[in-house]
Amino acid sequence: MSRASFISFIVLAVLWALPCVCAADDDADMTFDLDEITGPADTGGGAPANTGGDTMTFEVVDTEKAASKFEAEKQAEQDLIRVIQHRPFLRRKRFEVAPFMGTNINDALVNFLLAGANMTYHLTEVMAIGLNGTWALGNETDLFNQVITDYDVFPEVSKTRWAASLDFQYAFMYGKFALFNTWIIPWDTYAILGAGATQTQLATHPMLTAGVGQRYFMNRWFSLDLALRDAVYNEDYPGGSEIVNNVSFTAGVSFFIPPDFEYRTLK
Repeated sequence: MSRASFISFIVLAVLWALPCVCAADDDADMTFDLDEITGPADTGGGAPANTGGDTMTFEVVDTEKAASKFEAEKQAEQDLIRVIQHRPFLRRKRFEVAPFMGTNINDALVNFLLAGANMTYHLTEVMAIGLNGTWALGNETDLFNQVITDYDVFPEVSKTRWAASLDFQYAFMYGKFALFNTWIIPWDTYAILGAGATQTQLATHPMLTAGVGQRYFMNRWFSLDLALRDAVYNEDYPGGSEIVNNVSFTAGVSFFIPPDFEYRTLK
């Protein structure tokens, strides 16, 4: 056999063997089942057993559960945030001078025109002590004269001339509201309890006072005030003694001294 014939024989043999090798490779199983990836399943219901060797493992993530956990952690962080706003008005260690005018509201026989002033020192933001002085000018009403005319009797009345008391105040409510949705006005409501003396046209008597007031703060040193007071004392009428309740309504303004204040915060 010549050399050219031998080379031709070798080439033909290789070309004949190549399709057989490819066919053998095509018959190989290129699919993978779960046992081949993670090992055979655990018949006891647990995690797949690891049989050793080179195995592929995958971690399954529940996206809904992860999102819920993230939202819970975010909400917990937000719950730790506290926003503390400064009070728009401070009263501690400040004097308050408050002139007022008013009238009585529970005596049908006598009308009183009241004028007076409060001088108050604020111990804290909610507690204060002060002096109250009131002067009164009273006149009989038309009903007083009608009783005399219709029943031929002279009603016993007690006209107040002045009253003074030492008062304790406690601001138990505080808030703010928007006027015309633009102007924020802080306000507080306070209780009044005091003791003093009052002089009527008959005599001078010890007196207890109780009431409630409200302030509307216009700026850092000025406010509008409303108050409702009840002055209780024992009056000695010619026909006998009697407990008298003089309920009055007053309106006025307040001036705070010093006129400004400064916040002090922890560093």
